[in-house]
Amino acid sequence: MSVNGERSRSPAAPTHGEKMMKDDFFVRAQPRIQLLEKEQKEEIHRSSLRLLQRNGAIVHEEQALGLLREAGCTVDGNHRVLIPEQVVSRALQSVPEKIEIYDRSGAPAMSLEERKAHFGTGSDTPNVIDFHSGKRRPAVLDDVKRAARLADGLDKVDFIMSLGLASDTPVERSDRYHFAAMMENSSKPIMFTAWSLEGLQDIHRMAVIAAGDADQLQRQPFLIHYAMAIAPFIHPKDSIQKVLFCAEKGIPVEYHSVDIGGSTAPATLAGSFVQGNARMLSGLVIHQLKSPGAPLIVDTSVVFLDMQTMASPYMTPEVLLASIMNKEMALYYGIPTFAKAGAGDAKVLDQQAGVEIGITIFNEYLIGNNLIHDMGYLEMGMTGSLESLVICDEVVSFVKRFGRGVDISPEHLALEVIEEVGPAGNYLTHDHTLKYFREEFWFPNLMDHNNHDSWVKQGSRSLFDRAHQKAARILEEHRPRPLEQKVVEEIHRIAAGGA
Repeated sequence: MSVNGERSRSPAAPTHGEKMMKDDFFVRAQPRIQLLEKEQKEEIHRSSLRLLQRNGAIVHEEQALGLLREAGCTVDGNHRVLIPEQVVSRALQSVPEKIEIYDRSGAPAMSLEERKAHFGTGSDTPNVIDFHSGKRRPAVLDDVKRAARLADGLDKVDFIMSLGLASDTPVERSDRYHFAAMMENSSKPIMFTAWSLEGLQDIHRMAVIAAGDADQLQRQPFLIHYAMAIAPFIHPKDSIQKVLFCAEKGIPVEYHSVDIGGSTAPATLAGSFVQGNARMLSGLVIHQLKSPGAPLIVDTSVVFLDMQTMASPYMTPEVLLASIMNKEMALYYGIPTFAKAGAGDAKVLDQQAGVEIGITIFNEYLIGNNLIHDMGYLEMGMTGSLESLVICDEVVSFVKRFGRGVDISPEHLALEVIEEVGPAGNYLTHDHTLKYFREEFWFPNLMDHNNHDSWVKQGSRSLFDRAHQKAARILEEHRPRPLEQKVVEEIHRIAAGGA
């Protein structure tokens, strides 16, 4: 790690192709959001190190405390750990900058690196909007299956989570039922929660059975674990046990907490963020001490306590600003990131929900966070909606085209074509139009581009109507890649508590 906290990298000489692209003016202009200057990132890092050295963190796990002592940290009798700068620096040197995620069949699915963005569903909503009645009700296992199958059939959904907490399964084993349901109904990568180390071990067994063996799963992981610390600086025993298990088994793990400004964090955005950044680094240290080079994904999330309602809204300017800071600090350190989009505070899929979906997906894609979850969420993560997920899929399509930017190479500048057509011509029948219009223009699958008369003739359907119909069609027609029957039987046996 260099003096300024950024990883040192030797600049590579340009390849022949790169030189030709420069010589031929092959330049793609891409939009991007940026917030922090280099000096500001350095100040956040210095402040985080100060907090770790003077304030420290509480670690309720003996194996982790042993690793920290051996590394040179100070541990007192109350499980409080002070972490020196050199321990953080070593951990930052070993954590990987890139994580390859595969689908259930072993095909490459997501590269978590730099500003490559991938989108997925939300997780663990206690309620859903019933797909048939439109009424809010407690989630059941069939909802988890249905959401996974729908997500499997949506082109822009890259990974899935359990969009529902199944109220009709044994509470203590519902995490296993969720994972089995997702594996059966989608071949896409799975990000999952586990209620305990035992639950995580069972889920790992299921994944090993699907992959063929443990080595194959470690080489080509199709699962990512979601674990959480507690603000301000607490690493609970069960969370750290799961983080250590993931490090040992090579399971990519996202480890974070949410800092609530004015409640569990200072009532300033900078103060809340630096607290979360310091805690993130303390978790990273533990993870890397267990297994240097093990795959880790980070998120420093900040929300603020609404002093009128005492809620912590998802959709505020501060949340979006903190997400930009999260990405820019992670780039500074060289670590893949986690974030949320396609979600907000609306209770139903109304105009407010549409605004929240559009702004958050647009923001996160341009920031370049790597693993972006929560599509399909309503009500601050309390309710899931299939129609919302379909709309999110369409918005991601739009934003990915916007984020691709503008190709200003000679072929795209089209000077010869413009001269050939002349001042009074048109381009409708020109070969250049036929060659490029499909890749250059965005065409919706869900949004309506008709005039009013055509819209009326087609039934005057609202966006919600079209989203519902598309979801119904996918659920009726789409068939995910099946698991072998013996694998299905085995994961069901494990989910139910079989030895």
